[in-house]
Amino acid sequence: MQPYIIKQGDYLALLAFKFGFDADTVWNDPANADLQKLRPDPNMLCATDVLYIPDQVSKPPVTQSVTTGTANTFVTNPPTVNVSLKFTDAQFASQAYTINELPELTGLTTQADGTTGFAVPVSQGTVTLVFTGDGTTFTCSIGWLDPITTISGIVQRLQNLGYLDPAGSFGLSTLDVIRAALQTFRSAQPGAAPASDPSPASASPPSNANPTPSSPAPVSAPPSGPPPSSGSKPPPSSTAPGSSPPPSSPPPSSASSPPPSSAPPSSEAPPSSAPPLSNPPPSSAPPSSDPPQSSAPPSSSRAPSVPPASAPQSNGGAPPSSGPASTSSSQADNAGLSDNGTLDDATTQLLLTAHGS
Repeated sequence: MQPYIIKQGDYLALLAFKFGFDADTVWNDPANADLQKLRPDPNMLCATDVLYIPDQVSKPPVTQSVTTGTANTFVTNPPTVNVSLKFTDAQFASQAYTINELPELTGLTTQADGTTGFAVPVSQGTVTLVFTGDGTTFTCSIGWLDPITTISGIVQRLQNLGYLDPAGSFGLSTLDVIRAALQTFRSAQPGAAPASDPSPASASPPSNANPTPSSPAPVSAPPSGPPPSSGSKPPPSSTAPGSSPPPSSPPPSSASSPPPSSAPPSSEAPPSSAPPLSNPPPSSAPPSSDPPQSSAPPSSSRAPSVPPASAPQSNGGAPPSSGPASTSSSQADNAGLSDNGTLDDATTQLLLTAHGS
């Protein structure tokens, strides 16, 4: 067995086809036990993960006689994977569409709830879905969705759902922005309790629906990918194999804007507005030993500036501010996202339920 370093867009079924090994045998090999524990879904890996695959042996090239001066046809039949998508905007329910790269797929229509699915060759890295009614286009890269246990995976899902700018770049340096998006997302979920200290949003919540991935099928549904290469809407996310789709954006290119930076909260207490006493009377009570409570860092005002990559919630609320809070409310103000970039179990489940895998 030899180590193979996972790249963006890799997933087990694709690698098995590419390197000619049996996916189940390799995944269950003791050499991959640690990776199995880290990534329960072999079709949702993360760049820099290490997968041990069989040593590659040089094989003689396949020869086939060709005739000069005439057309010679070569045919390959790669295995397929299933892609599942869900569009939350009602305008995309029960609508016919085509896949540019796979013209042989016909009669494709979304269900009444906006879900749809189709099979694509495992060698197909991108699909472009076009609604025949108005030409709205979504581009999806298969196998690009990172695990939700990574900060990039959290960001991708929020971008796909419309709570973060699909063209933006976010990470540990912009946790305040991601937390604001998570607060907005949580407040939009059915039965969500109102935020403890809401503040006006700097931008309205997503109202233009894009596709969000439905519950994923491990090997059959690759995740969403980079921004659409054409069309006015952002790409849908697909639920299936692959490590993770990069944030997709409505514009054709996949260029991402630099990560937003938010000003660090000041650690000093604001000056008192009352003039100081020139000779204040001594207090009979001993001074408190408790240190002054500092204000919680302000919530970032950054909000999605364009429709989500895959399926924005149309009823999302404005991101609440994390202004001064008590100990209990300050815990809630981190939106379930710790400083090391991991989500708590409750927020993880909410995000998985809304986005799908």
